[in-house]
Formats: sequence, structure tokens, C-alpha cells
Amino acid sequence: MNNRIINLTVRKFRPAFAAAALVGLMALSVSAADQKAALDPRADELLKRMGDYLGHAEFFSVSAEVWQDIQLSSGQRIQAGRTLELQVHRPNRLRAEVHSTRRNRELVYDGSSITLLNRAQNFYGTVHTSGSLDEAMDVASERFGIAMPLEDFIRSDPHKDLMHKVTSGADIGPVTVMSVPCEHLAFTEENIDWQVWIETGARPVPRKFIITYKDEPDSPQYTAIFSNWDFTTKLPDFVFQFEPPAGASKIKVKEMKAGNPTHKTEEK
Repeated sequence: MNNRIINLTVRKFRPAFAAAALVGLMALSVSAADQKAALDPRADELLKRMGDYLGHAEFFSVSAEVWQDIQLSSGQRIQAGRTLELQVHRPNRLRAEVHSTRRNRELVYDGSSITLLNRAQNFYGTVHTSGSLDEAMDVASERFGIAMPLEDFIRSDPHKDLMHKVTSGADIGPVTVMSVPCEHLAFTEENIDWQVWIETGARPVPRKFIITYKDEPDSPQYTAIFSNWDFTTKLPDFVFQFEPPAGASKIKVKEMKAGNPTHKTEEK
């Protein structure tokens, strides 16, 4: 009797189940279509081309002028600027120098350790790690709260890294950055919007990069303008060997406590 009641009940509600399933499938189809339409294939293609170009380069050097919105203790919003010199030798060498009126720092990864130098106060600290640039950057970020400058463009697959959380993207069109013809792309994530201007032609390198932090008050921005891209000058290993300045003090780099996330904007 129980089985008969169950069978009757199932037959009675089967049309309703079928209708609900059809509505669900239609909703999924519409959602998938919306998601697909939200990402302009042309924008994705151009970003992939840039990512492949950077990711396959054995070595490169680049300069960047970085501007970042900050808030003074008075509450006034201003832009703070700094310059960055970056040298990369894959798979496991990196040197970055950051200069501004407030800071003068150097970061070196030689394949076995990451060293941070504060030139203004003449002290440095070392984090022992090894592996590829990707692996070293993960250790630096997750264990010590150290964000590599412009790490999105250093990774072995910049396209994959940049697109990881993207929900929409568009090719805005051609424009010039510092007189260099570029294609302007814009992408959206849950908490940030970001834009990249990619040089047109045979060398698809980024010329400008902007992040807008939508989850912070007044949506501050981070802007990097690139210049002096060099893919021909070889970078031997001694370029990435750290030599402490005379009189420099060595300090211990403390590991972050679990559950203590850091904001990586400042050191990008």
C-alpha cells in the first residue's frame, strides 16, 4: 500500500517536477549565456596575447610610475607617487627597486631567498624560500604579507592570474598612452574594477594599469604607467645577488598569524 501511495504521488506531481526542472534549466541557460555575453571575447583574446607574451619571456626589464590614492589624517584624499624598476629572469629571479620621497626600498629573489632592504633606515630582512617566481610570490604573500610589485604581470600565466575572479570584461577600443597606440580593456570583479591598456602591434605589453577598489570608502584607485620595456638585454644571475650596504642591520621577518589578511595594494 505504501509503495502504491508513493507511486500515485509521484505521478500526480511529476508534471510539476518537470515544469520546475525546465524552469531551472532555462535559468541556468540564461545565466550561462549572460556570463558568456558579459565577457567580450575580443577583450579576453587581447589579454591572453599579452599574458602569453610576458609569461613566455625568459627575461625582461621595465620601469613604472605608480600613483595611489591615500587619505591623510585630516581626511583629505591625495595621490602618492613612486617609481619602480623591475627586472625578471625566469624561472626564479626577480629584482625590484621602489623610490619615492617617503621610501627607498629594494626587493630581491635569487631562487633561494627573498630579501627586503629599506635603504632609508638601512636595514634588511630575508625570507628563505625556493621554487619558481609563482611559488616564491605565494610564500611571500600568504606567510609574510609581502606583495611583490606588479606581481600580476610577473607570474608565469598573467592571463590566468588576472582573469581568476573576473565577472565581465570589454574591449573599450583604441587609444594612446604616452603617444603609444594601445587597446583599452576594462574588467569587473566583485570588489574591484580594473583596466589595462595594451600596446598594439608585435609587442603586446601593458602600458597602463588601473585598479578601482569598490569595497573601500570613496573607491580609491591604484595606477601604474609602464615604460622602457626591454626584452633583449640579458640579465645574468649576479644581477639578482643581494649585497647589503655598509653598516646595514639585519632584522627578522616575522611570519603572519593565521587569519590575519593584509591589503596588498601599497606594495604592488
